[in-house]
Amino acid sequence: MKTIYYLKILLVFLFWSACCSIDRVSAGTISRYADTVYKKYLMARSLPFEDCGSRYLILYLSISSCNSIPCVMYRGSTVQVNVLFDDDGNNTTYLKHEVRWIFNAIKTDAHISPDPCDGDHECISNETDGKTYYAVVHVNNTLPMVRGTMMWQAVNEYNQDVICFKVPVYIQLPEDD
Repeated sequence: MKTIYYLKILLVFLFWSACCSIDRVSAGTISRYADTVYKKYLMARSLPFEDCGSRYLILYLSISSCNSIPCVMYRGSTVQVNVLFDDDGNNTTYLKHEVRWIFNAIKTDAHISPDPCDGDHECISNETDGKTYYAVVHVNNTLPMVRGTMMWQAVNEYNQDVICFKVPVYIQLPEDD
């Protein structure tokens, strides 16, 4: 509730500053401040994750059917992962992913699609507040039914590590319908 109150105050202030004559330096400062506040808001609404060395700022992470940690994932299912990130104006148009399941220090490769994420697959798009990409992870039927981690790494077209995050997961048998 406090967030809405503060956002309303910020919007009134921004509206007032746009209506009144303010020099460009002040308007630019206000615009950058509003952008920073909005990015922090997105990050607060994101699914919790551990950053493991991202070059780009991950603003928001969502995983389908997951709204709490650890993410429950069912054997034989597919899970969509969406990431909103700030690429610092680098115009990212290509990401090659490497996704691993980590269970008791044993790493197993996960199959995802599309990979690479590029212009042919339309999985990267420009948003007003950054770049977004999506990919689908296939939860293999042979994964052990234990708690572990999904580690997601992505490199750009120059093979530079740009995104890395870890999410706690719990693999289960599919629910009966």
